[in-house]
Amino acid sequence: MFEQLVGKLPVGIAVVNEDFRIVYLNEFFLDRLPHELRKDYKEKVVTDLFQGQGKFLKRRLKSVFVLQHPSFSYWEQRPHIFPFKSSRPITGEETQMYQNMEILPIKDPSTNTRLACIFLQDVTAQASYFRTQQKLSEALKREHDAQKKLIKKLDTAQSQLIQAEKMASTGQLAAGIAHEINNPIGFVNANLDTLSQYASHLVTIADGMYQHIDEFSHELKEQFTSLYRANHYEMVKEDIEQLIAESTDGLMRVKEIVENLKNFSIESKEGEQSIELNTVCKQIVSLISAQYTKPNFKVDCATEKVDIIGFPGPIKQALMNIVLNAAQAVEIDGFVKISITEDAQNVTLKVLDSGHGINQKHLKRIFEPFFTTKPEGQGQGLGLSVAYTAVEQHNGKISINSKEGKGTVVELTLPKESPKAE
Repeated sequence: MFEQLVGKLPVGIAVVNEDFRIVYLNEFFLDRLPHELRKDYKEKVVTDLFQGQGKFLKRRLKSVFVLQHPSFSYWEQRPHIFPFKSSRPITGEETQMYQNMEILPIKDPSTNTRLACIFLQDVTAQASYFRTQQKLSEALKREHDAQKKLIKKLDTAQSQLIQAEKMASTGQLAAGIAHEINNPIGFVNANLDTLSQYASHLVTIADGMYQHIDEFSHELKEQFTSLYRANHYEMVKEDIEQLIAESTDGLMRVKEIVENLKNFSIESKEGEQSIELNTVCKQIVSLISAQYTKPNFKVDCATEKVDIIGFPGPIKQALMNIVLNAAQAVEIDGFVKISITEDAQNVTLKVLDSGHGINQKHLKRIFEPFFTTKPEGQGQGLGLSVAYTAVEQHNGKISINSKEGKGTVVELTLPKESPKAE
């Protein structure tokens, strides 16, 4: 009766051994196997029968066997661990089953063999409701943004001033946050370095003892061998260096982003000053690359150092807006390229992207405040207007050439000498 009950439960139950071979499947799993395999599933590797996210599943199972603690995975983190079709579609758009998975360590009372029990719950309905709520929330946000946009259209000049003030405040806030983040980054990095050395010493000690294990008495040798095996020494030894190295690499990436954010946001003094455009472009690329991982960014410069005299805040904001637009227009295998050339009087920057391009009828209005071709709620239409104002402030020129389906080139020409703007 109990086996019939377990078999009919609306959740998946699978029992596997330490070799990941199947000991038991209830009907939830069996119904999703090809008919010819339903009677011959035992002793087969679970990831061979259900070829979903096998690497992730094996890692979780290995963790349960080693630590003897339950492991959980929720659909927000890993929605489709097993490659099952949805059995509870709500909107008709859910083709794959959304799953919550829990793995519990158990033992066979007759043989004392360690096993793992996989519980799989179909949460497609809950996931669908959650995503519907998200869409409603996004719709409300778009409506709210549209109302804000209409309010801002009442006074263009005032809106641009508000935008400039917001960006200045954001820059100061970002610089402060970057400074605060640098402190914990410092001691975490130092601790990781010390931890790496400690781990190396411990591995050396353990390896050294194991090399001389044959010199121990028979009883002591068996005790040490059992201790190494029980604590999975080889697996720990293999993983620990990689885990520390990955953590250090991730920390260095965070440190680089924070440093670029800090350098990009802080101005050493007010008013006109020397602006090193090559460094500014590389900072912008680093910051935008952290958010847009798809485009292939590249900065080409005629020389290692290209300077102009001007106002850093507006120039940085203009370049940021242009490069950000390029990144947003690029698809998965596209690119964004920034080139910098100079002559005796001027510096020319070109931002080239392989994005979807701009319709010719929109090019004449591209610098108008509040004009945007982006979907409702995804842009205010001020980015290029702010860039145009900043370039004019420096007595420069800005132009855009674009072809739909091919890409866009934005060209800025800035004088090297002071614009002497009020």
